[in-house]
Amino acid sequence: MITAIPLAAVRAAALAACAALALAGPALADAPQAAGGDLYHRMVQVNAKLKTYTATVHMDAKLKSFIPLNPTLDGNVYYKQPDKQAVVFDTVPALASQFKKVYPKIDPPVTWEKIYDFTVLSDQNGTTTFRLVPKKNGRVEHLDVNVDDGSATIKGYTWTYKDGGYIAFEQTFKTIDGNYLPLKVSGHVELPSYKADVTTEFSNYKLNVPVADSVFDEK
Repeated sequence: MITAIPLAAVRAAALAACAALALAGPALADAPQAAGGDLYHRMVQVNAKLKTYTATVHMDAKLKSFIPLNPTLDGNVYYKQPDKQAVVFDTVPALASQFKKVYPKIDPPVTWEKIYDFTVLSDQNGTTTFRLVPKKNGRVEHLDVNVDDGSATIKGYTWTYKDGGYIAFEQTFKTIDGNYLPLKVSGHVELPSYKADVTTEFSNYKLNVPVADSVFDEK
């Protein structure tokens, strides 16, 4: 069905935006002892004083299908400590209007011990790769997360699915008042149902501002 094509683009774009929210979001005060030692401890301390933020987001998706589509999405992203995240689109394809809010949850490092079994897969050239295997059975076989050894920020991540395919994104940051915040996220979706390239750019950050809990309600 044609409707599935733009819906897929919206889902992929929202995934990119929310991954950036979680991977650059503030963490809890205490780091659990886990694989990765000092690096993992520093990861959960990134942006520790950042309670909330909002930003505008612009997304471009290129759907590779029988009928190629290149939807553009604009909206706002919201974060509230410890793990509330939302992407609210101002403009969405007409056929995807029912997905005005789409925000798959990406778990921040401080929650990894509860959700995943994880180990250090490699450590080379200033980048450590963690492999996360979900404790609860689902579609995801494993998630590989690349972390910058110097800044303890997440550079990229790849989901591998049991039913075939993967989703991979890389991100760059900007610093505002000592906080690491997403500047651009670029990635590729390679799933049996569709393929897409997605680019997400962030701007107009506002830090530690009031954010109503209602913005996180899925509608």
